[in-house]
Amino acid sequence: MSKSLVTIIPGYFGLFFFLSILLLFFSSPALSQDCNENTNPGSQPTIREISLKLMADEEFSVIPEGRKIVEAALADISRDFENLFKLRFRWNSWSSWRSDNRVRRVEDLAENLDALVDKGKADLLVAVTAQKNIELEHTGFSLFKAGIVLIVYTPDRLKLGRLLKHEFGHVFGAVHVPMADSVMSCVGGGDKFDSYNLAIIQLARTRSFRPFDFPFPEEVRKELENQYLKIRERIQKLENIDRMLTGPVASAGGMTRLSAEEENVGRCLSDCFLMLAQLELEKRQFQKVINFCHEALRLNPDDLEALNLKAIALRRMGKAEKAVEIYKLILEKKPNHPRILFNLGIAYARLNRIQEAEKIYQKVLVIKPDFVEAHNNLGEIYLRQGRIAEAEEEFLKAIELSDGFALAFSNLAEVYLRQKEVRKAREYVEKALTIDPGLTSAHNIKGNILRQEGRLAEAMSEYRKALEREPDYEKAYYNLGVSASDLGRLEEAKEYFFKAIKLQPYFGEAYAGLGLCYLQEGKWDEAIKNLIQARELGYRNPAVSVNLSYAYIGKKDWKKAEEEARRAVAEQPLLALAYNNLGIALAQQNKLEEARMALEKSLEINPLDRDAVVNLATVELSLNNEDRALELFLKALSLSPEDRRNGLIYNNVAVIYFNKGKYDLSWKFCQKALQAGFKVDENFLNELKMKIKDREE
Repeated sequence: MSKSLVTIIPGYFGLFFFLSILLLFFSSPALSQDCNENTNPGSQPTIREISLKLMADEEFSVIPEGRKIVEAALADISRDFENLFKLRFRWNSWSSWRSDNRVRRVEDLAENLDALVDKGKADLLVAVTAQKNIELEHTGFSLFKAGIVLIVYTPDRLKLGRLLKHEFGHVFGAVHVPMADSVMSCVGGGDKFDSYNLAIIQLARTRSFRPFDFPFPEEVRKELENQYLKIRERIQKLENIDRMLTGPVASAGGMTRLSAEEENVGRCLSDCFLMLAQLELEKRQFQKVINFCHEALRLNPDDLEALNLKAIALRRMGKAEKAVEIYKLILEKKPNHPRILFNLGIAYARLNRIQEAEKIYQKVLVIKPDFVEAHNNLGEIYLRQGRIAEAEEEFLKAIELSDGFALAFSNLAEVYLRQKEVRKAREYVEKALTIDPGLTSAHNIKGNILRQEGRLAEAMSEYRKALEREPDYEKAYYNLGVSASDLGRLEEAKEYFFKAIKLQPYFGEAYAGLGLCYLQEGKWDEAIKNLIQARELGYRNPAVSVNLSYAYIGKKDWKKAEEEARRAVAEQPLLALAYNNLGIALAQQNKLEEARMALEKSLEINPLDRDAVVNLATVELSLNNEDRALELFLKALSLSPEDRRNGLIYNNVAVIYFNKGKYDLSWKFCQKALQAGFKVDENFLNELKMKIKDREE
């Protein structure tokens, strides 16, 4: 019996986005103002330069001196940020962009910009609009993860400076605070950062601007969380806020309306809770994520990002169906939002709804062609379907868009490993680990490479490294199961496969692994049950059909064994094992000529397959082609002279030599058969002895 091993699909890649706002008008109750706004939590030894891509829409472009006024305000902000945080902003010329005059809200305009415009090599995209029909509830908007700032132009340089400082603060993690004299106040009246946001920006000054990375470095996340918790504590002490936070959780648009003043306060202050949710998401504390999202929704029932983060947490908790419901609710309000569609695609993939996931990712890439993660995830979908060339193309596109995207390098390593290009696979997985030494999927695929080289202990070490980083990474458990199976530790292997299935109930490969274990144990019915389950879950590897044919051979169900072997041949025409099993099933149904053709095809593909050689020899013997049978039996012995199953072959060779009248050779092979533990027929032995005796006389 030959084990048929499979490699795992790459890991799924999640995404969130964070919306930040500056409210232009609303009256609020008196708020505590006891912060020390001049507190600087410390400086860094070197200045970090942040590159800006400046964009002007058609309405702003025609304003005389408009660009000079914005640049002057940016220069002021750059000086402030350099003094406070050792951050300096630099930019070159402006680019133009045509804003959609049908859009009324600045946040919708920012999201359109994100879908349509590529930042290129810039860290931040800063866009200015002067549309007349924009609702002025918000005069600025920031996409935190995407690194995009959009502002509505005002010629008042003081207001413009406050607006830019406010939005640039959001880009570095600052959130709204209940302090009227802070520039991060919802009122927007202050011009300096409060102590909390000073500390936050100082900690977050080294944030990443790559869209596929979590922006905050791991070493500062704990202290950032402490600052957000302090702000949350102040928010909770506000009059009426406590009542809002302890009330029922609302879905978007589904809560009894509060006063306009309360709504404004709640909407404004909810971003602190979103930041806490995002940090908990990185720690894999999914229930805490949901709790913070619920607090955000109590303050702002229309907060779609709170719903998005909640859905991500549910999906990672294994509740992908509930996540799909939430994504669809968001998409009712924003039908073509690329990031929400992207997350819906991830949920579909988790539910094994592969075709739906594929369509979603393709739709995302029509809306936002430079969406790096969408190219990667579409490639993963192709990989799961065995569409290797298409998968490679998508991963290469992702790398072309961002050569720092470690996950795409890791997935390319998987592609080349499946193509048996081990050297190339190793090259790409090492590139992935150079970019991100902790990348879970890269350690997993490196383990696959080592396993393919027979270095099982080292492979299992890599899988465990992946699990140290991500304890619920089902693919590493699967591969540990395959490795344990290779080592003959079947009970251990089954435990790993069961863990993988518990984490991901739709994990077809893990069911295939279980089927293989039961196959090795001779538990044919259990093997068949799990292998069929793997197929029903969409696992399309021909190994499933081959192993099912083995199981049916074990049950002596020759017809079904033939069906599965033929299916394997159709799925992979150059699979020698499939032809071998087909030959066995046909021979047992006395279809000897067809069996011979199938076994000859198996040997054409793999001339050194001992089992196929023996099976073909047996068929030839049944067809009375003794010369050909003898040739094949002797070849099998030369291929595996120490094989414990050689006793039967020695016996058959002895019979052929007897029929040819070569009694000495027949006797020699009878002795070999007996030494190998094979019980030679007594009547045959006696007759052979008589022939030898007669010849001597």
